[in-house]
Amino acid sequence: MKTKTFALWTSCLTLFLGLIAAQPLRAQTIINLTQDVTVRSAGAYTYYARGDASGVAVAPFTTAFYPGASLHASSGGTDGSLIDTGANGASVSLSTGYLSDNSASTSVWGWIDVEQVTSGSASTTHNGSFDILFDLGSTYVITSVVVTYTDASGKRWTSTANTQLAFTSLTAPTSDSGLTSFASATTVGSATNGLMTFDGADVEARYVDLRLDMSIGPNPTSGSVGGIVSEVAIYGYAVPEPSTYALLGMGVVCLFIGGSRCRGWKR
Repeated sequence: MKTKTFALWTSCLTLFLGLIAAQPLRAQTIINLTQDVTVRSAGAYTYYARGDASGVAVAPFTTAFYPGASLHASSGGTDGSLIDTGANGASVSLSTGYLSDNSASTSVWGWIDVEQVTSGSASTTHNGSFDILFDLGSTYVITSVVVTYTDASGKRWTSTANTQLAFTSLTAPTSDSGLTSFASATTVGSATNGLMTFDGADVEARYVDLRLDMSIGPNPTSGSVGGIVSEVAIYGYAVPEPSTYALLGMGVVCLFIGGSRCRGWKR
């Protein structure tokens, strides 16, 4: 009997170690989700205004817009000013958008009259924020977010420490209260292809919201038009299947029972 108990315990140990090797490590392989085929086919991102030309705040996640002077301007314009004031803004597919084409040579900029004033006054040079909401199409475990940006004359990001913010949510947010804080980041002035790195605790989420803060001239269209965004990488992995946790739980129970019997056998 003692020999059988010991054999059972060693079998359980082998099974448990095998489960650890085969399941969690495979499930937790961290990738850039914006480059994953499944995510790209289902995912999208939307630019949301947090203010208007008068500096009055608007309800979060209600006014979609396209930034000017790049891929998503609704009509001409090459000066960085916002061509589309929000009437025609819509989601951009991860499979076609500049922010997810894995290239720092394509960029988006021109954030006029969409910012919520965070410092100063809309009538003078001030700081302000807007949102870019990413929908991954399904729930994943998010480990970090990295934004490739450029800060240059007339295209400035707020460089105050930890001013750039990232949030997550399991459901589509309709207000700021629907978000969970993930991490903050800091930008560097006069940086070409600099990195904003948001490194938070692993969290399950479908939505990732970037609340970027910029230095901008007096509204409506004079002075700095805010910084440049080239690429957004959202790192994470698929949520492990419930069966994986069940198998691991069985392994733990087996080890506990077998270990207890083995301790009795030793005595």
